[in-house]
Amino acid sequence: MLKHVKTSVLLTLGLLLILVFPTATWAHSKLETSTPAADAKLTESVQEVSLSFNENIDENLSTLKVKNAQGESVEVAEVKVNQNTMLGTLAAPLPSGSYTVEWKIVGGDGHPVDGTYAFEVDAPVAEAPPETPADTEETPADTGNTQDETAPADDTSADNADQTAGQDQQADNTSTPEQSAGSGSTVWIVVIVIVALVAGYFGIRASRKKK
Repeated sequence: MLKHVKTSVLLTLGLLLILVFPTATWAHSKLETSTPAADAKLTESVQEVSLSFNENIDENLSTLKVKNAQGESVEVAEVKVNQNTMLGTLAAPLPSGSYTVEWKIVGGDGHPVDGTYAFEVDAPVAEAPPETPADTEETPADTGNTQDETAPADDTSADNADQTAGQDQQADNTSTPEQSAGSGSTVWIVVIVIVALVAGYFGIRASRKKK
């Protein structure tokens, strides 16, 4: 009889243990949805990663990392936790390539839970805008303006040349009387010298005759 009682007790405890352990396992936090989704192939660039869990998570003990195909970490500028959602903002949009999201959280039961998933980005490369011909058309316009601006300078140079020629002519006209005066003075000096010589000659003859 006692053996049957002990057996029943042991079976009951075993059933309780079987029921308790799965319940404890089911109580752990788990990832429900993500953006980008696992194994997604995106045709546009990505700059945010959002993870949603089945319960609220600890803001200070939850982390998120993004790595490229070479295992190098992509810079995450900011990670925000709002109840059961964790949002990671990347420093720059992701270029085309394969990426892995690594997350680690602590849920309401205090147990740390982590996981990973991958996605791909195949975003088209942005083409450089074509060059506008505006810069090319500006060159003739600038050249025309330069010619217009230099035209008055040429006129001024011509006026200055005319003024210089007029001054030279005035200088020539002014110097002509001086030259004429100089020539006239020379003639008078010669005449005076001749008269003096003639007077001296006759004077000498007159004095000889008196003797």
